[in-house]
Amino acid sequence: MHELQAAFAELIASPRQHTLFQQARSMESLLVQLRLLWCLPAWNDGRLMQALQQLNQAAAVPTAALLAGGWLPHRYEARTRSILWCLPDGPATEPFHDEYISRCLQRRLLNQFIRPRTPLAGLCAESLPRPGGHPPAGFIFHLSRCGSTLVSGCLSELDGTLVLSEPPVFTELLLDSSLDRAQKRDGIAGLVSAITVAVPGRRNLVVKWNAWDIFQWELLHDLYPEVPGLMLVRDPVEILASHHRQAGRHMSGDPSLAGAGPVFCCGSGSQPFVSVLDHRMRVLQAMMERMRDLHESQGVPVLHYRQLDAEAMEQIARRFDLHAGEAARQRIAARLRQHAKALDQRFEPDGRDKAAVFGEGERQHIEAHLGPLHAQLLRRAQPVHE
Repeated sequence: MHELQAAFAELIASPRQHTLFQQARSMESLLVQLRLLWCLPAWNDGRLMQALQQLNQAAAVPTAALLAGGWLPHRYEARTRSILWCLPDGPATEPFHDEYISRCLQRRLLNQFIRPRTPLAGLCAESLPRPGGHPPAGFIFHLSRCGSTLVSGCLSELDGTLVLSEPPVFTELLLDSSLDRAQKRDGIAGLVSAITVAVPGRRNLVVKWNAWDIFQWELLHDLYPEVPGLMLVRDPVEILASHHRQAGRHMSGDPSLAGAGPVFCCGSGSQPFVSVLDHRMRVLQAMMERMRDLHESQGVPVLHYRQLDAEAMEQIARRFDLHAGEAARQRIAARLRQHAKALDQRFEPDGRDKAAVFGEGERQHIEAHLGPLHAQLLRRAQPVHE
């Protein structure tokens, strides 16, 4: 088994071997090539698959080997405090990072057989190469359903830019209540460094965080104090109407979000349940207040959904020090005509449809409780200055 572990580590660290296996067009042909490479002519498919499963679970591959091979960290498993890796399939252009990871796992056949994992401790930021100490280019925070996916999608069209749109590996690490603040900081720093290494030619990293990550501002700002941020807002009636049709994780009372803030716990002692709408209004109010406070104390710009046009995208790019050439501007213009979350559909304004979701009484209830706060944010929304 020791010899197989060494061969497994060599395969992981070798882009040349990855290219060889990329020529395989079926599971059978890949296993044939693997038997030849590892000099195992007598092994049948079942025995080889069993050995691969054991190797994948061993967590014995050095992080340095994964970085040398261009592997991408894509999942954090809290139970074992381990990171799972896959080979990337070009830059991410999908609306959400989990969709990009699905593409990588499906299109790169080797990812279906080789699934290395490493301990989180192996991602200690000090042990990883950080090319020029290059920090992320920008962070996007949002209230959800307010154009953040459109912004991240447009920025993904820029040459040299890598956009992570709500990456699950960041999400689950930050939600792991067994980790202390220092461990989360080191974990995020290690992931950022590893991802930058995994996708060459895309040094400008932009992260669109989850809506609830606005409560992680201090941790992220302490880690990357020079990284510019942006906060996106929208009319609360329209946001809540969208969640009425399909509730996001933070609007569903998911107990796993307790670590992000008590407001997300539906029906807890400190947050008694009144109604679904009132719970969602309470969540939205907490996030809006946090954004208002960050704008006032830190000067983080606020941008409203209604302002998101081609000019705003260029302003955001400049704020993040990203270059938008003519070809990129044309790609962004095309992206603005698409539905942000369903790229095969054309965008159609839906503000009126969303306003019609609630009856007059519910709408007045929302406006009475959240309207003044929305007006405060709207007054603060302005063109994003670089």
